[in-house]
Amino acid sequence: MPEMLVLLSRALLALVFAASGAAKLIAQARTRDSLVEFGVPLRVAAAAAVVLVLSELAVPALLLPIATIWYGGIGALALLVVFTAAIAVNLLRHRKPNCNCFGQLHSAPIGWPTLARNVFLGGIAGLVVLKGRDPNALSFLAWTHSLTIAESLSVAFSVIDFLLLVAVAAFLLQIMRQQGRVLLRLESLESGAGTQASSPAASSVPEAGLLLGT
Repeated sequence: MPEMLVLLSRALLALVFAASGAAKLIAQARTRDSLVEFGVPLRVAAAAAVVLVLSELAVPALLLPIATIWYGGIGALALLVVFTAAIAVNLLRHRKPNCNCFGQLHSAPIGWPTLARNVFLGGIAGLVVLKGRDPNALSFLAWTHSLTIAESLSVAFSVIDFLLLVAVAAFLLQIMRQQGRVLLRLESLESGAGTQASSPAASSVPEAGLLLGT
């Protein structure tokens, strides 16, 4: 049972960090802006965004193989400690910068629920660190040893199809958001043009008084 709990914890952390890192990779500009809002100096924000994305993507890569579970747990715990500290400091200062936690998938101002979520994930990462060197740890890939070549190819193509589907969904979501911003801007421009068009008509109304030349 403890081995299964650690396996599920590894799966959850790997899924969270893979989704977060991939989403940030797609929206690097927004990731940089979010770091600036959290207090990272502008001159190093771009480099910090790259390091953050690579670190998040490295966590699931380390959590999946048995030989590197412990290192993946340490990486996840370290990142969550940094995230939690940054969120706590900003909340105590009554600041709520935009949390670009999952890039285009989800982005909202931070709050105490954000802090609670990170503390929960930190506890899971701590469990992985404690049990990461257990010789009886379960493997995600043990079942693949019994697959034939055709079955292995089928699994590989299924994984690729799933990743492409996620990428297309994220791309379509970005397009929908951009389309919404364009429509709002057009509506604003049209309302401004309508106001300007009504101004000459109002100014053409004759004022009370004698006519010119009377």
